[in-house]
Amino acid sequence: MLNYLIENFPFGLVCILKIKDTICNQLITIGQELWSDIQSTNVPHHRFNLFQQLQYYLKVIVFLLPKVHDELERDNIISRIIHQMLNDENTVTLEIRLTCSLVWHLLKDNEQLSPHEKLNQMKKVTCVIMSRLALYFGLIKTTMTNQLLDTNFFVQLLEEVLAFKTCDATIMVGVSKALETYSEALTSSWRNLHTASLENIIQKLLTFAWDHFSYNVETVRHCSANIYSNAFKISMNHCDIRQSIIDSQLTLLKQLPWQKDGCSLAYHTLLDYLSVSDIIKWNSKLAESCLMAMNDRGLASEASYLYCVLCHKHREEEKSIDKWKQIWLKPVVDALDTSTPLHRFLIAEYILPKILKGHPEYLQELKEITINPRTLIVCTRIGRTLGLCPNIFSSNPFIEHDLIRQGITSEDEQICLDCLFILCENPKTTEYISQIEFELIKYFLQMNIDNGSTSFRNQVLSLLKKHFIRIKDSWLLCARQKLKKTDQDFDDLTERYRNYLKWLINWSCSNLYLEGSYSQRHLSISILHWLIHLHGNQGIETICRKKIKTLHIY
Repeated sequence: MLNYLIENFPFGLVCILKIKDTICNQLITIGQELWSDIQSTNVPHHRFNLFQQLQYYLKVIVFLLPKVHDELERDNIISRIIHQMLNDENTVTLEIRLTCSLVWHLLKDNEQLSPHEKLNQMKKVTCVIMSRLALYFGLIKTTMTNQLLDTNFFVQLLEEVLAFKTCDATIMVGVSKALETYSEALTSSWRNLHTASLENIIQKLLTFAWDHFSYNVETVRHCSANIYSNAFKISMNHCDIRQSIIDSQLTLLKQLPWQKDGCSLAYHTLLDYLSVSDIIKWNSKLAESCLMAMNDRGLASEASYLYCVLCHKHREEEKSIDKWKQIWLKPVVDALDTSTPLHRFLIAEYILPKILKGHPEYLQELKEITINPRTLIVCTRIGRTLGLCPNIFSSNPFIEHDLIRQGITSEDEQICLDCLFILCENPKTTEYISQIEFELIKYFLQMNIDNGSTSFRNQVLSLLKKHFIRIKDSWLLCARQKLKKTDQDFDDLTERYRNYLKWLINWSCSNLYLEGSYSQRHLSISILHWLIHLHGNQGIETICRKKIKTLHIY
């Protein structure tokens, strides 16, 4: 019931206040029973469920304490329960301790203590390190911003929390959570602090973040990222320390390899306050290092994202288009022209789509930079995926069909597949298929039917399936337009499609002889299967029977 009342605030609060005595008595009883049950069980899953209930219970207490403090604090039962939890060394989890700390500080609100007095008093509550850290967290969370005006308090608080640093991962989670909360409070109170002390605080927070970006616990890494962002945001809004922090961070980034944990976050944070031109002046090899990181699959996504963010933002800043192309587009093209197969593949899959999705016009510029057939084919494939190359063999073709024909016989299997991809992939499945496309697909099948690679065959079949779907969808569109008397090419299109499908069925049947390779028979049977599956067996069965008879198989 309390859950519904709390969620329907403020109406729910009115209802709670009308029956506050009953609710508070029940909450006190529930708290005693929950804590007693937790202490009396050692069954892991049972204790886990009890902790979940206890966490929700404590959150309800945190919500209600400011409204019904006196009723909940009657007989000091909740205070004793919280004190016992904070002094428990092994059972209570960190999340429970953090919420307990909020309750402890809210219980002290009636005493009208200053932040300094609370700080001194909470040190006497417990000797358990995790609970002491949690109390620092609770102190910051429950102290109003207008009370956090004392520079000495902030300095003392930071030094005391940092003093808990250790090799113990559990304790470091508590330290990082306390410092994350500290940095959030600082974003609201930094204007009241002395400049020299604030700069020292910022430097310590940034140092902590850099030291723990690569920590082996995800929570610590996440908190470190937030600490860095908060600290940097404060320094950028303070005119007296802004430049010194920028210089120190840029100098550090120049000395560190791009792959080091935290560098990407630092660059993204800097981009909110600096131009790309300024960053490049400090680190002229930034674009090159991002591209080099694309050799590693684990770094490819992060590196490509940073590269494209820098690329797009610099395009808005740079007046000289040629200079911008030299910095961002030419290195991509050069890598596609000359690099290793893995590097080319990762650049094509990660960087090119991100660049072209934001600015489709870059596709033409990429084409103008290179004359390498392989690079042109790769760029066309990515453009085709994004729907940027409709009617590729129109009167003004994006890529010459002779180049596709040349790529079909390439020794590089990926280039062969890219060519078939260009012919088969089209976001608009109702676009008519030209005779040139049919001829090139025929040529591909004839030249690659003996490829023994299972992976290659599977990708070919996947692309051909899309091709067959496009045949069906485009013909149906033409037929509907014929009914509306808006299409004069229906007969020509039907004849072209019929001739192609008849050739495809005959060709597939001719490769089913027993002496043929497994790859021949597998590809041919799969093609026939998909044709029947998508278009039905009417007509296909007749052609197959005639062809099989001519081969003396039937």
